[in-house]
Amino acid sequence: MTAVRGLHRHVLAGIAALVLGGVALVLVSRHLGAHDDTGLGPDAPTFALRAGALDSSRVPFASHADGTPFGSYLQQTLDFAPFADLFAAVNATAGTLRSRGEAHVTVVSPPEFERVLKPAGVAIGEIEAIAMRAGIQRARLAPVCLGRFSGALPNPATDDDRGRFLLYSLVVADAFGDLARIRQEVFKLYRERGGEGALFQPEAFWPHVTIGFDRRDLFVEDGLYKGANWCYAHIRSTP
Repeated sequence: MTAVRGLHRHVLAGIAALVLGGVALVLVSRHLGAHDDTGLGPDAPTFALRAGALDSSRVPFASHADGTPFGSYLQQTLDFAPFADLFAAVNATAGTLRSRGEAHVTVVSPPEFERVLKPAGVAIGEIEAIAMRAGIQRARLAPVCLGRFSGALPNPATDDDRGRFLLYSLVVADAFGDLARIRQEVFKLYRERGGEGALFQPEAFWPHVTIGFDRRDLFVEDGLYKGANWCYAHIRSTP
């Protein structure tokens, strides 16, 4: 009887483990699935991206603590090689584009630091320390789509900004909220320094990797939001 009871306990434990594991898989799938609604049909273009391109765990952190105006910001640095291949494929269809020659996801932008965080007494070194403690280079990303903007800016600030622009970026998902948590910690420090909460929104964050552009890169300050809203092409993972 003791053996039967022991077996019964093992069976129940196994069932519980399977149920909990299934729930975990469902939760992760739902979380990732929230980023799958690109609005693209089956006839949309498809571009290939090498598997593992968004794994930066072996890529050194790159500091951008520049004392010049708008020279300081926080980024997750990526290996450029896979994105050079994607740039070449996009450029073959789009004409002559310019590449940055490197790949990254901006986590705290230059305007956010220069206009909001720095005036509140938050140093870029403190932001980088938060990121390093959180393991920014191990942040888990997932590809969503290739985004494209082809048009004129809604409110050009100068004559140089008039006319059409062409820009491509890889839209990515902060799959497990790793980068969002870094921004939340930055916000916490900002508030501790007396910063006005209305000026920094941790959730106002659209992670992407700039692939190429014709005239210059464009940002939210130009009126562009680089989320799944601007998906242009599917991304297919390749070996």
